[in-house]
Order: sequence, then C-alpha cells, then structure tokens
Amino acid sequence: MALALDAGNVTGIGIGVIVALIVIGVLISMFVTALVVRVVVAIAVVVLVFVVWHQRTVIEDHIANRKCDFSFFGVHLGPPDHLKKFCS
Repeated sequence: MALALDAGNVTGIGIGVIVALIVIGVLISMFVTALVVRVVVAIAVVVLVFVVWHQRTVIEDHIANRKCDFSFFGVHLGPPDHLKKFCS
C-alpha cells in the first residue's frame, strides 16, 4: 500500500526543501566564479525559499482553521489525521 502525502507532511517537507535549496545555492555559488551567475543563483534561491515558505504557511493556516482543502503547488493533498474527523 502506498503512503499518501497529506498536509501535515508538507510542513516538514517544506522546511527540508528550504534547507536543501539554501545548501544547493551555497554549493553552486562556491564553485561558480562569475559574479553575475552568483547573483542570479542567489536571487533564484531567495525566490524559491519565499515561494516554498509561503505555500507552507498557507497549509499551516488551513490546518489551524480546520479547512480540509489543501493544495501544495497545485497538488491536492489529503488532510492530516487529526483533521479527518472534521472533514466530510
């Protein structure tokens, strides 16, 4: 049986993605010498961190307000176990 991804998992995954993006950005900037590329990579990492953080915050708000309609970057998610009793 395959495990389903639900909104409760996304908050933890969001933090992991943010850390991974920062680490990848730092590693790429260490090996790339052109200043312009470093700036572009830094801006891309900052934008991706912001977008992931925003999506994660929306999921947390939905959980706090006991809403049952979750989507993370357009992927619909099931509610976490503690909210399933409120969803019909």
